[in-house]
Amino acid sequence: MPATKLATAPMKVAQIPSPGADFQIVEREIPKPGVGQVRIKVQACGICHSDVLTKEGGLPGIQYPRVPGHEVAGAIDELGAGVSEWKQGQRVGVGWHGGQDGTCLSCRRGDFRNCRNVKFQVLATTVDIRSTWWRPSRR
Repeated sequence: MPATKLATAPMKVAQIPSPGADFQIVEREIPKPGVGQVRIKVQACGICHSDVLTKEGGLPGIQYPRVPGHEVAGAIDELGAGVSEWKQGQRVGVGWHGGQDGTCLSCRRGDFRNCRNVKFQVLATTVDIRSTWWRPSRR
């Protein structure tokens, strides 16, 4: 007997197709988390000024189409390969700050916000403000 493949419902997203363009409501397939990533079922999402800059094309290095919203709270609904420090169903929140190097002068002084090599979630992570989100699984 052949295996039955269950269809996954697509998610709806509000995307920006290009810098300065109007939002579009589109459907996308729900992505699988990659190696070392977790996927979060979003229950709340903040939109802030960096999302305005994203919409207007004011941040360098952003690829479009883009789904704004990167300050999320929800529950992990799937783990990527190699993830052991997180559990499915665990409630999580993720902010704009994506990490610091821990080695520059600012970090060594405890001033992580001014890290010379700071990473920003807004530039590194794709988001769906309605249903799912994924991020690297570091704590």
